[in-house]
Amino acid sequence: MLDQLLKAADGPLQEMLAGMNQDNPSKTANALESSLGSILQNKVASGDTSALMEMFSGKETNAGSSVVQALQGDVATDLIGKLGISKEQAMSIVSAALPMLMNFFNKRVNDAPQANEDIMSSVVSALQGNQGKVNPADLAGSLLGGGNGGGMDLGGLMDLGKGLFK
Repeated sequence: MLDQLLKAADGPLQEMLAGMNQDNPSKTANALESSLGSILQNKVASGDTSALMEMFSGKETNAGSSVVQALQGDVATDLIGKLGISKEQAMSIVSAALPMLMNFFNKRVNDAPQANEDIMSSVVSALQGNQGKVNPADLAGSLLGGGNGGGMDLGGLMDLGKGLFK
């Protein structure tokens, strides 16, 4: 589920990376989404939900936040391995991308019709293999469609629902 949610931020992420003069913004965005997704899933699996809760809190996340700081090293290390870039390049990308991604989803949470706390707890619950307060289809529609006329077709929504209960 998380990988599909992160894919929703692909366009804005690629734009940001292009503005940072990245040679291949699409490849970098894919690597970043993959790295962040697996790191967040590992954290949730080990009981650490702080980053995910921040990402779906509906509150502004700044670059100096403790959650961003805690994720930076792991995500940068993973990017170095995936992209073959220097530590400095990886840290530059990650320090800009993490707050952007966090705030992309915080805005989606604020724009959704459900209560912020319900969305946040439902995302965490879904990643832990449980059912949250918000129906998975409604959750996906709110976060991926943003209430602005969609962003995902019915097939994608069905795949997302199936992914919630693996």
